[in-house]
Amino acid sequence: MNRRQRMIASILLAVTALVLLISAFNPGVLERKQKPSDITIQVILRSSEGDYWQNVMLGAQAAVKEFGITMYTTASYDETDADGQMQAARQALATKPDAIVLAASDDEIFAPFLKEAAERHIPVIAIDSVLTSGKTRSYIGMDNYEAGGQALRELADQLGRQGDIAIIAHAAGGINGRLRAQGILDAASRYPNIRIVDQVTCSGEQDICSQTVAEELHKRQLDGIIALNTEASIGAAMELRNEQAGNRVKLVGFDSSPELLELLQENQLQKLIVQNPFSMGYLGMKYAMEAALGHKVPSRVEIQNKLIDKKNMFWKDNQKLLFPVVQ
Repeated sequence: MNRRQRMIASILLAVTALVLLISAFNPGVLERKQKPSDITIQVILRSSEGDYWQNVMLGAQAAVKEFGITMYTTASYDETDADGQMQAARQALATKPDAIVLAASDDEIFAPFLKEAAERHIPVIAIDSVLTSGKTRSYIGMDNYEAGGQALRELADQLGRQGDIAIIAHAAGGINGRLRAQGILDAASRYPNIRIVDQVTCSGEQDICSQTVAEELHKRQLDGIIALNTEASIGAAMELRNEQAGNRVKLVGFDSSPELLELLQENQLQKLIVQNPFSMGYLGMKYAMEAALGHKVPSRVEIQNKLIDKKNMFWKDNQKLLFPVVQ
């Protein structure tokens, strides 16, 4: 073997050793898929019920159709069942997907799952709910803290910057509800004549939220209410209609549903802060695919919300947001 051949052999041995070293510390590198049609993505949602989550799935399915990726979905019937969702997430890891899209119902409980996903080199894309208990490749969703402040400012304007208000949360609100509530409290500190006189949580169906609001209305003279998610918003608006108090007590709610849009037209609430779940589902799948292919993805994608009221709900762009199935 001459000198040139010995040099080539040495280089090949060095490259082989480097590849083996990389694979030992990062086994996912050699298994990385090369094209979208090879990718399998596991989607884990908080719920399979309600217009919001169905619109998330519409967006995810649009990405599947566009890119040719394979998707499997797990969703609970009860948004408050964090333990059940965690169990489903661990089972999803065992199937060795190329990436996971996760809409978590709780933060801390998912710390072990996120750690295990990182150890297995499976990228996790968080949608709807930001996670701080472990590493995710990206978060796609609304800034819930800022949205809470936005809700307070809108209600303050409705009340002429003075009045007593209550916050109605829902047990299924989880991480998002806590961030929205904190945003409301911090924003209220800049309005000396706006007083948050109570924070209550309703759980279960919309009629239970209505009962909670009824107790609040009978207990104190409220000028306004902020309801933090779909169920709380519907429950509050329906009780204001029952009490014929829709003109006296102003209501700002979150999310959208056919019931809420009907109540909005009836003046039972003044504003809805509406997200874009279709885009959330689509981008979650798109960035999960890109992460699985080894591409760099943005660490945070904030999806802007819109303020919907009786006047602008029929605008063309807002109709696409409220009814994404027509897109």
